[in-house]
Amino acid sequence: MSIEDLISNANAGQLVLHMDDEAFNQLITACDTYVDSLRDLHRDATNLSYHRLGFSEDHLPSGAQLAREFQDKAGAPQNSAAATFKSHIDRVEEFKSLFIAARKAYQQTDEHNARNFKPGDGH
Repeated sequence: MSIEDLISNANAGQLVLHMDDEAFNQLITACDTYVDSLRDLHRDATNLSYHRLGFSEDHLPSGAQLAREFQDKAGAPQNSAAATFKSHIDRVEEFKSLFIAARKAYQQTDEHNARNFKPGDGH
């Protein structure tokens, strides 16, 4: 089952989790913290792709080529550290959406059950 399916099921009230509201809050906060760290890493990798690496880039064609290879591994749009960090950010944001949807469904179910509970009638 994909993350999109899990989010859809949570929005439809069809995802079963056994967690309290504070656990959802902690998960959402953990996602935010992790995304902040990944953004720092993404920025560092992107910055490294423009940084002079000291391989005699100005004097040796092979030095310039080697520097460019390392810079591409750091910050190229694909197959780079920056692209990997961006992919991880996207995935964590998807999980955060899942946790928010699940928390909302959990709260709605709890509120519904509380409204339907009639003290004294045994239900």
